[in-house]
Amino acid sequence: MFGYVLSGEYEELPYGELMALLNIYKYKGNVERLKRYVLTENSPVKEIIKRSGYVDEGHRVIFRYNLENRDINLIDEITKDFINTFKSFIDNIEYYPDIDENKSFAVRVLKLHKDDFTKKIDSLKIEREIGGIIKLKTNAKVNLTKPDVLVRVVILKDSFIIGNVLGMRDREYFQKNRPHLRKYFHPGCILPKLARAMVNLARVKEGDIVLDPFCGTGGFLIEAGLIGAKLIGCDIDWRMSSGTLINLEEYNLIDKVIKVKRLDAKYVKDFLNELGIKEVDAIVTDPPYGISTAKKGEIENILKILPDVIKKNGYFVFAYPKKIDLNDMELESLYKIYIHKGLIRHIHVYRKI
Repeated sequence: MFGYVLSGEYEELPYGELMALLNIYKYKGNVERLKRYVLTENSPVKEIIKRSGYVDEGHRVIFRYNLENRDINLIDEITKDFINTFKSFIDNIEYYPDIDENKSFAVRVLKLHKDDFTKKIDSLKIEREIGGIIKLKTNAKVNLTKPDVLVRVVILKDSFIIGNVLGMRDREYFQKNRPHLRKYFHPGCILPKLARAMVNLARVKEGDIVLDPFCGTGGFLIEAGLIGAKLIGCDIDWRMSSGTLINLEEYNLIDKVIKVKRLDAKYVKDFLNELGIKEVDAIVTDPPYGISTAKKGEIENILKILPDVIKKNGYFVFAYPKKIDLNDMELESLYKIYIHKGLIRHIHVYRKI
């Protein structure tokens, strides 16, 4: 059994991204969602976490304790029963997975459910007691700063779950690669974490052809290129198309570029024909919002013709301030992302039927 910790930034988007990643890796097993924690069978944890934008951690689940009583006056008794039940479980298994006398470990509690009951749970006591049980079983050393294995005790509404952390989202990458830190920057760019998630929602795989017809400074093409996709981009503003190439070069992704040029997106079909390409595997884009009403109508018309260049079962993922219905496309998901007062992005996930 494997578990995933979802980011708490948005309610549904992280779960949608995880399900898309499971789909990319052809996972066919059961999925159990416990709000911000998701249980699966034999899924590729390390690969999924490496690609994710909003899936924070992946675990090998060792033990699950179901809470039958959340009486705040019985927290000490409940905690004691949890610890004793875990000890009995450990005593009856041959070895503790991933940890032996040659490896160090640490135990850390993660509270994913926030209420008065959870707040009163003594995290330090649980970490100390669970750590003692594991040490006795494995004879491993405790290392609280840089352990070989991090054991996570996840506190949920109705469960305590103990698992070994197999992967953690690369927070440093997303922090160091924010749009304003790139060689070419323009205000209004989507953050790389959201760009990565949208590329994942488009089910982009290595070798796929990905198009961004409003490429801006190249955020989506960067994330798709890092996965190994082939890239096509255009923008009506020559500064943007040029800036995209500057940024792709900075990320050593020029070899992934089929073509990036200045172009009005309504001529994308002709553009692809010039390249000898009939259809693309996915379109991921963020059309401009802050424009005149007439131009907004034109943008929506472009969004409605773009599915013509997507292959069957290919994905069209885009952000827009309101819901837009498209012909010959199945709307699989729609996520509302609050940006600031007066602006909500609707992340559309369409599949070509």
